[in-house]
Amino acid sequence: ILETKRKILQLRNVYKNIGAFQTRNIPHLGHEKIIEMMLDHCDLVVINPILGPKKPGDLNTERLKFIYENILKPRFNNRILFIPIRANMFYAGPREAIHHASIRDWLGFSHFSVGRDHAGSDNFYRPEEAKNTLKENQNFFKIKILYHNGAYFCNSCGKIILKGNCNHKYFELKEVSGSKLRNCLMSNKNYEFVSKDIQDWSKENIKTLY
Repeated sequence: ILETKRKILQLRNVYKNIGAFQTRNIPHLGHEKIIEMMLDHCDLVVINPILGPKKPGDLNTERLKFIYENILKPRFNNRILFIPIRANMFYAGPREAIHHASIRDWLGFSHFSVGRDHAGSDNFYRPEEAKNTLKENQNFFKIKILYHNGAYFCNSCGKIILKGNCNHKYFELKEVSGSKLRNCLMSNKNYEFVSKDIQDWSKENIKTLY
């Protein structure tokens, strides 16, 4: 954790605004849309997964790093980095969202993204609960929270959007799901909402992904 803090403080000498993106999954087009949104506010986005004990289905950290550093980094004009931190995940929903924001605040990030069902598990918490709890406690943090409502494919727009960024009805939206992506990879099927280069690489390396 101290090594991560040192790296972020060094980066703050170069970049004014650095955002932290908490994710431990293979990036689908929804993740890419969230990164795009963050780069509208940040000079650099750090993929900043919390890495503690793994649970079944968790991605191998080195493989996750390879995807971001070698496939996505050039796509975002080298404005993303992969810097994990060592800590436990508790899947405690709104309380853990506060915990995550506190960690990123202390590490020196200027921004942190929080979306639908942040740090939740098995639909135990309401999708908006983590966001609402953080909004109620925003004054306790110096870090700015970038809220979003999750990524969807809008049939009317014909593209991936963050919910609320278009005026179409909910029935026009199709959820972009990391679980569906993982199930498709395990079944050697294609998932429509992931870029071809990531999907092809993941299939080729499926035996070492998890």
